[in-house]
Amino acid sequence: MPKLPEEFVEKVRTSTNITDEVSKYVQLKKAGKNLFGLCPFHEERTPSFSVNEEKQIFHCFSCGRGGNVFTFLMDLKGMSFPEAVEAVAKDDGIELPTSITNAGVSLHQQKQQPLIEAHQAATQLYHHILMNTKLGEAARKYLAERQVSADMIEQFNLGFAPGDQVLQSFFAERKTDYQTLRKTGLFIEDQDGNLKDRFANRLMFPIKNANGAVVGFSGRLLQISDSLPKYLNSPETELFNKRRVLYNYDVARKAARKSQRLLLLEGFMDVISAMQAGIDFGVASMGTSLTEEQIYDLKRVTSNVDICYDGDVPGQKAINRAVSLLEQTTQFNIGVIQIPGGMDPDEYRRKYGAAGLQKIVKTGREPVIKFRLRYLRSQFNLEQETEKIEYAKQATKLIATLDSSVERGVYLKDLATDLDFDQASLQEQCEQDRKRQRTEPRQLNHVVEVSEPLQREQSRYSRVENAERQLLVAMLHDSNVWTRVINQPDFSFVHDDYQQLYLFAQEFFREHPNYQSAEFSNFVGEAHLQSVLAELEMTPAYDHSSNQAVVDCVKIIQQDAPLVAQIKAIKHEFEVAQQTGNELQQLKLAADLIKLQQQLDQLKSTND
Repeated sequence: MPKLPEEFVEKVRTSTNITDEVSKYVQLKKAGKNLFGLCPFHEERTPSFSVNEEKQIFHCFSCGRGGNVFTFLMDLKGMSFPEAVEAVAKDDGIELPTSITNAGVSLHQQKQQPLIEAHQAATQLYHHILMNTKLGEAARKYLAERQVSADMIEQFNLGFAPGDQVLQSFFAERKTDYQTLRKTGLFIEDQDGNLKDRFANRLMFPIKNANGAVVGFSGRLLQISDSLPKYLNSPETELFNKRRVLYNYDVARKAARKSQRLLLLEGFMDVISAMQAGIDFGVASMGTSLTEEQIYDLKRVTSNVDICYDGDVPGQKAINRAVSLLEQTTQFNIGVIQIPGGMDPDEYRRKYGAAGLQKIVKTGREPVIKFRLRYLRSQFNLEQETEKIEYAKQATKLIATLDSSVERGVYLKDLATDLDFDQASLQEQCEQDRKRQRTEPRQLNHVVEVSEPLQREQSRYSRVENAERQLLVAMLHDSNVWTRVINQPDFSFVHDDYQQLYLFAQEFFREHPNYQSAEFSNFVGEAHLQSVLAELEMTPAYDHSSNQAVVDCVKIIQQDAPLVAQIKAIKHEFEVAQQTGNELQQLKLAADLIKLQQQLDQLKSTND
């Protein structure tokens, strides 16, 4: 793998803002000096992932990952360092040196690349059959009847899997490895190891991951059969996990950065229809219900989610289920878009055109409380007085959850008119409900302040390690501190991580007169040390150190640390003496321990 010219790496790094790159995958919000969001490397409910624009680095206070913009892409996408530099350069329109255009592929990508290539090849084959063969004629007719444009067929790479076994011979011509084919999920394997096409006589919807690579398929029967499922999805594979995939997420997450909203739709055709109408921020889940993983991906993009499912009874039930899941999992600004006449979004576009669907998505958003009240009403027979009263009781409980007295007044007035009840009595019931709700524990998750991980940082480390961390940051950022410490005879850090960073810094300053966090992170290169460096840089307590603080830190490292090491060694010897029953040795070691501990306490009181 060719080595990247340092000048080129620095040109790419300094030309980009890490916030712009991270914001493609994480919804960031300002909190103090940094930006915070939900970590893309693990699932969490409280934002602990932080970006510092000034230093151009990121750090997660929960999982510990950290580094610069290149490290972020390497960790997120399994890229090699050259690939990450290339990706950032392309985004910024920087021409790549020919020496690095083929700089290498990471081990993770090497493992998945054959599967991705197989899915991409199958996508092209299915698309060719749909568009250019007699076998695809029925599917083309079906799409024409659904008013799907040629542009949408191309954009979503729609295809057709015929009844004939086409994949086996297709991949045989490409000399694709048998074991690779087994792992794709494109085939059904019998007891003898023979492979048979999984999809037959189905309109094919390629499913892409967040990076736009095809990882699976969903096939729809053109002629519905009682013995076969209407939709058939790829099985779970190394690439495809339907709990983690949202259809069109790779496109919608980018569009959502402009629209600041995502539109949650019920099916593939609804997403395609919305896109044809110019609504590019629509996604659909891969099953009947949202999963925690999918909700987490929604939250990473935006807090504004509008649900636009079918207008029929099953669609309304699905909306109610989705609202409940979104409310319970995290805090969203949720809206509901109702399609009139029991239609789905695709039917509505075909009947009223792109402009009609655009209008209803733009102006038809209703608050969740309005949907909940209407859905609740549908569960009761209001012709019966007892059910009418029960509906009123449950409706006032819902209205009582609203913080605004004006909103409560509006919905109570509507409820009184609808039921022909006295508004004052409903108001009284609502106030009683509010009192009860204030005394009961809230069901929604409590949102912890994002600053909490920062407040825990210092308490995680011993006195010596905190001194090392504070001193190292001061040395990196202040050349005077660096000179003072490096001239200390026989100075070294106690813990290996800080000593290694110290040694890297010595080499770095021989070639670089000025220190920059992100540039030094590149120089270090090792992922673990990059994370340690990012954590140091992101801890506010270590931002500035006075002259006296530097002196104290050096004393603690040079004087406390040896005593701490001796105490630890003697404690171990004492345990051995206890196990062997050597009481005389125990007395001697206990005296030594007391003496050393007194010396350590005296040093602490002097430094404090």
